Amino acid sequence: MTFESSTHCVQHVDKFHTNWNKTAESTLATLTCTGEYTGNVSRYCSSNGKWQEPNYSNCISKPIEYIKDKTANLLSGNIETDHVTSILDDLENITRDNNELRSGDLLTSSTVLNDIAKYVTNHTEDLSVDQLEIFGSLCDNLLDEINHQSWEELNNEGLGGVTSLVNAVTEYTNAFNDVINDVIDDELPLVVVKENVVMQVGKASSNEITVPDRLKTSDSWISDSTTQIKLKKNICTGLTGYSSTFYRNISRFFPKYIILNGNITPFNESYGVNSIIADFTIHGTTCSDYSLIIKFEHLLENYTKPFCGHWDFSALNTVHGAWSTFGSQVVNATDSYTICEYNHTTNFAILMSPGRTPPSHHFPLSLISAIGCGVSILFLVITILIHFVLWRHVKTDRTKTLMNLCVALIMSYVIFLAGITQTQNKVICSAIAVGLHFMFLTDFALMLSEGILIVRMVVFVFPTNSISHKLIPACWIVPACIVGITAGLTKLKGYGNQQFCWLTLESNLIWAFIGPALFVIVVNCMFIIITVYKMMTSRGLAAKALQVKFKIGLKSICVILPIFGLTWVLGAFSLNDDLVMFQYLFATFNSLQGFFICLFHCFLNDQVRLGYSHYQRRRNAYRMDSKLPTESTNTDNSKTHRLNDNIREEKK
Repeated sequence: MTFESSTHCVQHVDKFHTNWNKTAESTLATLTCTGEYTGNVSRYCSSNGKWQEPNYSNCISKPIEYIKDKTANLLSGNIETDHVTSILDDLENITRDNNELRSGDLLTSSTVLNDIAKYVTNHTEDLSVDQLEIFGSLCDNLLDEINHQSWEELNNEGLGGVTSLVNAVTEYTNAFNDVINDVIDDELPLVVVKENVVMQVGKASSNEITVPDRLKTSDSWISDSTTQIKLKKNICTGLTGYSSTFYRNISRFFPKYIILNGNITPFNESYGVNSIIADFTIHGTTCSDYSLIIKFEHLLENYTKPFCGHWDFSALNTVHGAWSTFGSQVVNATDSYTICEYNHTTNFAILMSPGRTPPSHHFPLSLISAIGCGVSILFLVITILIHFVLWRHVKTDRTKTLMNLCVALIMSYVIFLAGITQTQNKVICSAIAVGLHFMFLTDFALMLSEGILIVRMVVFVFPTNSISHKLIPACWIVPACIVGITAGLTKLKGYGNQQFCWLTLESNLIWAFIGPALFVIVVNCMFIIITVYKMMTSRGLAAKALQVKFKIGLKSICVILPIFGLTWVLGAFSLNDDLVMFQYLFATFNSLQGFFICLFHCFLNDQVRLGYSHYQRRRNAYRMDSKLPTESTNTDNSKTHRLNDNIREEKK
């Protein structure tokens, strides 16, 4: 939250409960770290009276500071009782139980891991299988989603982001290559599977090595990705030791620099990392000629022009390194993945340029969709209320189906507006994607039933039997079966990604929606042709002038289109990156579907108008009936009064 003033930054308590007092603009405020922390925290009050994010990179918890000192003693040879495993175990326990790690904790922990990696490189006798598991758990704790803001802070402060941690992992797992025959008895790899990182260490005599091991990682997040590394050995002797690491959701925490034509160039929104980070290392003496083939699954869909990159830790004129394309080439590229070939090993990723819908159009398209969906919900509710009031006058098979369609569309719009971008939690995002899949299929099923009922009415004129009791339940049950089967077969793989909670293109799961939707659109197009043809050739219109026929036909099409879902045809054109105009048309017409339904099926509908007239007459008649007893009573009372007056006069 931002707090502003024209002359100063107002008092504010940040997420770590540090109290920042009122501070003059253009001033760097510095405070002592609170709680069990050492060091200082700083925060800049900008010239416009706005607090910037605090810098906690110098705040270190006392337990982590203590472990850092123990590691330093280990490196200097001044400690004998505490070995590597116990240090890693202590740090893993601290980072697992602490839900408020500052950026200084992450930086110091990365330093500890680098020191440990250097130590075991020279003391391989201290390596063990159990230690690798602890090391993986520790890295998983540090890379947990709760620490992402702190990693981003390190990156923004020019402290290298996650590069120090990644370098430590590379050195540590590479140390296993020197003792691979001692810690592994056969060619079965050691695999450490965690929520944010997957490590694999092994040895192989075959001509090809492929990671990750799909059998041992079948229940992990890496199984949802098609990213894989394949080593093709040309000149190798004996067993080849290797180590690999796959990182989840850390690509944005690398410094945004790339080496182009020998110069260090900032990304400047021209490039972006569009894959998970993958590390692969082999034993340096067993292979003199090899090629590394890596298939990268794209994380986002709105990127183009891929090129193969790796992180160069020793890039000139940099403190922490930069992305480089040296020794690599693109072998194949599609919309969902890119295949790269490298002649070296290190940390790899795919770099791409933002493309497709220009960023300048993202906000207006989102705004149009949000406003349109809100307007649709309003008019759909109005449609339901009008039909509820006039139900005895407008009740037909078509109106029953229309009411179900209105309810389904409202549910679709609500889920879409509330959940389409809720990508932070994978379980919630997958649930939202499943819900949207079901509701959109239900929408199309009800649109198809509307088409069936209209054609049945036009062709048979006076159909005798009602079929709505069969059609409407089927419109809800069939989509549920499709979604259930699809979700079961895919185990929810492809339901949601890092961009939207919807079906992903790269998994081809999107066809579980596009297929049924295209079928409905094609069938409804045929229904429109049949309906208009029957109307134009009917006896009543056969003798009409061409202009009159055109007007009637145009009105019929306008009435049918909103409930037939044919505006989704624009969606096919909107997938083309260059046809931004169709994206605007699709967002506008599709989000205003509820408005058009209300317009043509309420305000301009003859049956609804006639029903409203009947409703008004009934109300007026009711009012008249309620007045008659009152008037009759008043008349009787006046007659009685006159009779009594006459009797009194006669007695006199």
